[in-house]
Amino acid sequence: MEADTFITTAIAAGETSGLDALGFLQQIVFAVSEAEVTCDIDGIDNLIHRYGADSLPLFGRAYAEIGAAEIAEALRELATSPMSEPLLSRANSLISNRTGYDYGTIRTYVAARI
Repeated sequence: MEADTFITTAIAAGETSGLDALGFLQQIVFAVSEAEVTCDIDGIDNLIHRYGADSLPLFGRAYAEIGAAEIAEALRELATSPMSEPLLSRANSLISNRTGYDYGTIRTYVAARI
């Protein structure tokens, strides 16, 4: 399977079955995609509302896996600190701006693991 096909399939599986039903690599891809879409449209507070604050480490791990260290750190900080507007805003901005990665980064990450 090619990386692009895997990515498309992982996102579809996540939309259908949910984050918890996915395998590790599918989870990474879907978590990044879900965070991007949610932050772009509704904001990170809605991502937290949908998945719970206890899911922030999973989202942080997904970003760390693809090499987006600044986003991963912002999500770790949100998970371990009292949530504040500055922390939420920073994390949302980093995710919306795709800081430290792009689609090619995700494709390369997936291709190396499938």
